[in-house]
Amino acid sequence: MFLAADIGGTKTLIALGDQGGIRYQKRILNDEHPGAAALIGAFLREAAAAGLPAAFDGACLALAGPVEPGIGRARLTNRDWEIDAGQLARTLPLGPLTLLNDFAASAAGVATLDAEETRVLQAGEPRPGSPRLVLGPGTGLGVAAWLPGETEAGRILTSEAGHIGFAPTNREQRDLLAHLAARHGRVTVERIVSGSGLVLCHQFCTGGNPACTLTPAQISRRALAGDDPPSEHALDLFLAVFGAFAGDMALSFLARGGVFLAGGIVPKILPRLVDGPFLGAFNDKAEYAALAAAIPIVAVLSEDLALRGALATARHRAGASGPATGHAGGIVK
Repeated sequence: MFLAADIGGTKTLIALGDQGGIRYQKRILNDEHPGAAALIGAFLREAAAAGLPAAFDGACLALAGPVEPGIGRARLTNRDWEIDAGQLARTLPLGPLTLLNDFAASAAGVATLDAEETRVLQAGEPRPGSPRLVLGPGTGLGVAAWLPGETEAGRILTSEAGHIGFAPTNREQRDLLAHLAARHGRVTVERIVSGSGLVLCHQFCTGGNPACTLTPAQISRRALAGDDPPSEHALDLFLAVFGAFAGDMALSFLARGGVFLAGGIVPKILPRLVDGPFLGAFNDKAEYAALAAAIPIVAVLSEDLALRGALATARHRAGASGPATGHAGGIVK
């Protein structure tokens, strides 16, 4: 049995699994615990009370922040938590423990997706064995790539590309850049393409009003309902920036294996992803427009992609055989 977790800025998905997939899973709000060690410890006590194993063959924690190979420590980007693999291994019965960027874990989890867990936005002209790119907004903006390698698992390339500088493509976006730069200094793509970024887009679309109290979920719901023009404008601005960035990243990796849009926001705005400005901005690449249009784009509807990738990584690094899959009839809470 293995332990896997996807630890984000707001919530954690944590699970126990084996060769068949996830057997026991929980969604936990991070505010309920002072740190990752306390959260994992509480989960293990609950799992033990349910009759599940109290020791494991290995574990992998997918973290919403940069993870440097060989360091054994990492800090979440959008939460004041530091995870120390050595300390966790000494205090909890996890077995060999791996720390992984959450989008690197998502890239490892793409192979577990079923067709009903995805929505094809652009069929493109896929080429087997080509790089795949996983990116998307949530609390932050994650990016990682899967590259073909000597084994079926391939190679995962981690990235903090969400923190590159925002490159506006039209007059409105240049005005947005100036508006945000006046308040925040350097403006990254994540400043816009994230949950908090959608709120900033809404403030910009309402005349720069910082008193806007709508949450990202409220803005999205109002925009999709079609009865709140500022929210519709904000979501379309957000999607135009997201699409242009995704297209740039796809060309950077020549991701003919597909671009997979993941993260907590993607399923919630799927109708506007299909019909809004995302695809036009993705493919608006001048002389490379035809190449961009040949890259498949897939929206991931499953919330636990990084969790599955973390489980696959834990199994792979412990030498377990057989492919990791998704849910296998286990307990999901």
